[in-house]
Amino acid sequence: MSLKKKFYIGIIFILLSTTNLHAIIKKNNKQIYSANYIKNYLYGSILYNQNKHNSVANNLEKNLKLQGKHINYDIKHITSLIINGNFDKAVRNVLKIEEQYSQIFIFDFVKSVHLLKNGQHQKALVQLKRIKSSDMLFNELINTLIFWIEIEKNKKFQKELIKNFRSDNSGITLINQFLASKYTSKTDLYVSLNEKILFSDNFVRYKILSAWNYSREGQTNQSLKILKLALDQNNHNILLKQTYKNFKNKNYNISNFFDPKIFNHNLAEIFYLFSNLYQQREDLLFSDFLLSISLELNENFLSNNLIKFENKLVNNNDHRFNYLLLNNLKNIGDEYRWYINYNLFRHSRNQIISDLEKSLKPDDLFINEKYMDMANYYRLKKDYKSALNYYDKVEKLNINNDWSLYYFKGICYERLKQWKNSEINLKKSISLSSKKYTVINYLAYSWLERRENIDQATKMLEKAVSLSKWEKGYIIDSLGWAYFLKNDYDKAEKLLKIAYEKTAYESEVYDHYGDVLWKQKKFLQARYVWKNALNLENIGLERKKKIKEKIINGLLSE
Repeated sequence: MSLKKKFYIGIIFILLSTTNLHAIIKKNNKQIYSANYIKNYLYGSILYNQNKHNSVANNLEKNLKLQGKHINYDIKHITSLIINGNFDKAVRNVLKIEEQYSQIFIFDFVKSVHLLKNGQHQKALVQLKRIKSSDMLFNELINTLIFWIEIEKNKKFQKELIKNFRSDNSGITLINQFLASKYTSKTDLYVSLNEKILFSDNFVRYKILSAWNYSREGQTNQSLKILKLALDQNNHNILLKQTYKNFKNKNYNISNFFDPKIFNHNLAEIFYLFSNLYQQREDLLFSDFLLSISLELNENFLSNNLIKFENKLVNNNDHRFNYLLLNNLKNIGDEYRWYINYNLFRHSRNQIISDLEKSLKPDDLFINEKYMDMANYYRLKKDYKSALNYYDKVEKLNINNDWSLYYFKGICYERLKQWKNSEINLKKSISLSSKKYTVINYLAYSWLERRENIDQATKMLEKAVSLSKWEKGYIIDSLGWAYFLKNDYDKAEKLLKIAYEKTAYESEVYDHYGDVLWKQKKFLQARYVWKNALNLENIGLERKKKIKEKIINGLLSE
């Protein structure tokens, strides 16, 4: 065991020994667990908090005497088993301990899913209605599952049930109606709902499912048309790009991921939908939990595992991935292979960039996005020349180049001190999208740094602050600095004070606010703000040196 593990276990053991060690003791106060039991439990808890559920299960399996006696153990054990894909084992454990616990929502929920999976819909309905939760999103999930049970139970009233289904979220409503109308073969209703999906700016996944439906009916040209229109709106969805590539090559096997006529496949879609919603809410544990249930109900939909990969990227610093999981994703197609390899490269030191660059193919349908990936990687690594090389490749392709390309080019040129080229690209970016306040701020503040076009920059920054609804401290700081340079210190102080309060992590904002306080003869306050800037982690060495000089001497102009 590593020193770090021993340290954490030691600390937690001390805490437990003084607070709640009684949770690992029998009712008759006789201690029944050895040091190894406690160690395994504590280490399993640490791993659980780190979302390393495979290791959690392995450690907690060594503590089965805790089963039914320690609720935190049972919750962690059951949760980790399900996330690892051991659903049936988790159910067996829940059934063993159900007499010890009553109305524990996670156990009741697992039992209801087990009943649903096995077609015991009435029993599942009773179980679901027993579950109580204060989480509104979870209640939406329960209500949605109840809707699907009612659809299955009441064949005569399916159309009315679909029409009358309502969620507090209009998107959840439409998705369920769309899926249910196809499942129940209510053709006229499906046509209407399908049109709503296709004419929306959202619902990319369900546009893909619509295209799959057309392909099954032999309408492959219509499928391609739907996919192409969806790509024009969103060219970042991996499943969309892979489907389009496959269909262009007359390969329709990817549509076998989902059968709209299988009840459990539709349930799997519901769990996948809510897994995404919990991921957006940054509840990655429950997102993984729901995703595993989705895959239990429809193991064919291999691409759904991408959420697991993405959650692990966010939540595990060591980025150790299940080899089989990665292989299954990569084998779906080259879009998945690129996405996995690129993100592994971004987050792992073991990947070699030349290997990634060799995989780029000029005739790839989506080569422009891959060039952008490489360019953005180099820009974030501050290799601006290499970044510009890839941005230029994108520009030469001339495929729907948008404001972001020229914005990023402008940043690179500015960092390379090629100001004229930077200005040209930033202006081009604004011309393509005049309401991007980030770009407006970048150009205007660059002028301020060079003491150029100060009046024009001020007007632009007034617009940027308005567009950002006064929510972005760094833009308010730019505007405050513009008034500082115009010697309007009263207005500058008001603005910079707001920026200082909104942006507590940016040393430049502290620096500017201290400067205006000094100009307003508030010397003690200025030094206080400057001293606070020195405590920020992100302060650069050059700024740190200048601020230290200001603390001693004040502004040099004074």
